[in-house]
Amino acid sequence: MNQKTLLYRSDASRFIAFPFSKPDGRDAKTKSSRWSKVSSESSSSPTNDPDFSALPFDILTKIAAPFNFPNLLAASLVCRSWGDALRALREAMVLLRQGKQFKHGRGGVGRNLEKALVSFLKGAARGSTLAMVDAGLIYWERGQKEEAIALYQKAAALGDAAGQCNLGISYLNTQPLNHKEAVKWLHQASVGGHVRAQYQLALCLHQGLGVEQNLQDAVKWYLKAAEGGYVRAMYNASLCYTFGEGLSHSRRQARKWMKRAADRGHGKAQFEHGLALFSEGELLKAIVYLELATRSGEAAATHVKNAILQQLSATSRDLALLLTDNWRALPSSR
Repeated sequence: MNQKTLLYRSDASRFIAFPFSKPDGRDAKTKSSRWSKVSSESSSSPTNDPDFSALPFDILTKIAAPFNFPNLLAASLVCRSWGDALRALREAMVLLRQGKQFKHGRGGVGRNLEKALVSFLKGAARGSTLAMVDAGLIYWERGQKEEAIALYQKAAALGDAAGQCNLGISYLNTQPLNHKEAVKWLHQASVGGHVRAQYQLALCLHQGLGVEQNLQDAVKWYLKAAEGGYVRAMYNASLCYTFGEGLSHSRRQARKWMKRAADRGHGKAQFEHGLALFSEGELLKAIVYLELATRSGEAAATHVKNAILQQLSATSRDLALLLTDNWRALPSSR
């Protein structure tokens, strides 16, 4: 699924949702806090220190299932018992890395999605939720949505935020639609700090999908996602401030978030910010953002840009295009 999910300005409606985008990969930012303190009610140790080795293996592997490699390695070094219990997950990390090499054609191997899927599935069989999500993504892209959802469900049940996010998005994209389940899983992932889930949850709240429409809560999640670096959320937060939807109108905040989205490559934000600069007489800066918007596919920006270019000298026009060619987007979680 290549469509994007976003809200955009329109003469008919300020906020319009395109079809929800495909489930997310691992680029989104998540807060990982999986450590559980294990206490012992009775201990032969005079200091009553917790006996980590007494934690049942099945519980330990469930706790560690969403761990990345550094956290998994640290847990494996707690004691010999944990090291033994987590051996399968360490093997899964090797398979996960191998799968990513095949998926992206890195590490001296050619791109091969079939081999990538095999590696991910082997990692998933060893309990890694990271591998479950990556295998699910390949299934989803191949149109095998039932297989993808089954893997997302396993990862989500083990507390993996990306799995929860992808499961929620899947319920918004497969028939029959299940908006309530989507909101449930998107909320869990959002509370866990997954910025894409926060944005998708905000869309549901904004549009009343699977939950009663609540503009105040929608803005809250837009802002959380925006603060976490999610560009589409920055754009939507700007629109909310512009029109006073869910919060008080603030031109300053609207400009701030619009510029942040524009500086991170959002085409519509570049167009909007370019128009604002033009209205303030900042013609050179306006040309840069309007040209960037044009290159992003915003056709309306072309007409405005061409009109402004006629007002500039040849030297200023050349400088504007040079600045545009050297422009680089700021980092974001998209």
